[in-house]
Parts: sequence; C-alpha cells; structure tokens
Amino acid sequence: MKGLLASIDVRIIESRISNLTPSYWHKELDNRPYGRLYYIKKGAGYIRSYGKEYRLLPGHVYLVPPRGDFAYGCTNDLQIWWLHFTATILSCIDLFDHLPYNTDVVPREKMQFEKLLLRLIDIHGSERADEQLEYSGMLLQFLSMFFHDQEEKSLTQKQETRIRFLPVLKYIDEHLGEGIAIDTLAKMANYEKSHFSTVFSSLLGTPPSQYVIRKRVEQAQLMLRRSDIKLEALAEQLGFSDAFHLSKVFKRVTGHSPSEYRNMRREGMP
Repeated sequence: MKGLLASIDVRIIESRISNLTPSYWHKELDNRPYGRLYYIKKGAGYIRSYGKEYRLLPGHVYLVPPRGDFAYGCTNDLQIWWLHFTATILSCIDLFDHLPYNTDVVPREKMQFEKLLLRLIDIHGSERADEQLEYSGMLLQFLSMFFHDQEEKSLTQKQETRIRFLPVLKYIDEHLGEGIAIDTLAKMANYEKSHFSTVFSSLLGTPPSQYVIRKRVEQAQLMLRRSDIKLEALAEQLGFSDAFHLSKVFKRVTGHSPSEYRNMRREGMP
C-alpha cells in the first residue's frame, strides 16, 4: 500500500468559481475521464454518480470519480468552487479504482478550507515551480479527506492482481497509437489468452479490447481539453485510422462529437 501510494501523480486540469442557474447547469450521462471536486458555497442542486444521487448542500465538499454516467443539475441558483483533476498510481492505476472513498464531506475548518481552495484556484496554471508544487500538495490534502483504507485481506489480494497487471496497463498507455494485440498482453501477464481476458475483465470491469478503446477515447478527451490539436493529428497519434473513425468512436463512447466536447471546455462547465 505505502509503496504504491508513494508513486501517486495528481494533475489539475481546470479550476474555477462558477455561478450557475437551473437552465444552464443540468446534464445526464456525462462520462468525462477525470475526477471532480465541488465545494458548494451557496444554493442547492444534485449529482448522480454510479447510480446514487447526492443533494448538493452549502458548506459540503463532493468528490466525483471519472466516468460512471455522471449527472447533475441545480434546483436554484448555485455557486460552486470546483476543480477537475486526474489522480493515478504508477501512471496507470486510477486512485478511485485502488481505494474506497466517500463522496460527501464537511470540512472541519471551513474558513481554512475556503482559504486553501481559493489559493489553489488562484495559482493553478502558474508556470512557477514552487506554485506548481504548492497546488499539487493542496490537491492531495483535499483528497485525503475522502479516501480511506479497506480490509487488509481483500486489499492485498486486489493489489497482488493489479501489480501483476501493471506491465500490461503501462504497455497499453504507452502504445495507444499502435496496434495492441491481446496475445501480447496475455504473455506479459503470463496468462493463457482466454483466461487473461476473464481476469482482466474482472479486474478492470471491461474486456481488454474495450479497455484499449476507452483509454484512446479518454486520452482524446484530455487532449481536446488541453489543446486545439487537429482531429487528423489526434487520430494518427491515438491509433485511429482517420479523423472520421475517431469521431465515430468518440461519439459512441461519450455521446458527443469531438467538436461538441471541445466546446464544453470553452464553456468552462463544472
């Protein structure tokens, strides 16, 4: 446990304060590939994550995992202090997949929490090394409020399987622009092909081939958020045959076209 968590990498994608209205902030099936932290300053609303609904209440902080057919809305005007982030272990295990977590937390020291969150929002995007380290440290501090240990026995069993699959997951992440054969992945984990697919699906919740597609689309989502890269270049970089193929798969997985998704970035949607 300690060894894996020592290799955690957290990155903030965007952070803002937003004043929202019911007509503007509402959506179903939002499966963006990054975590979200919401602090409710005033107003009321709701979020749904992995089939469970939570009321958004002033003074509460909410942690939302990636994907999960996320849905949200507000019942009256709402002010949210928010950030989007990724948190991975050894660059390939999502923190949300490794540890159990709470979704709704009330900070013990509200004024201190608000001060730190305002500071993070203020310095996010800074090119200064000291401020980059500062906001990464603050994000870890915020996340520590939500994550907790589980029973040692089940955790050890799960870790052992994940450790065995680490070379596979890292290989996939590092070769998204190439053809990835299931035979190759199975050999890396020392499994027979059919058994490998069964264990992989049990561990990751999806077959290997669909996992590769998901990772390619998620990387496309992140790159569309961070840059104005052309679809042709993005398709070539991520192993799609052309921009049309990328757009078709992207729409099937996310429910949005790449251009629609890019517009969501420009709108600064929490």
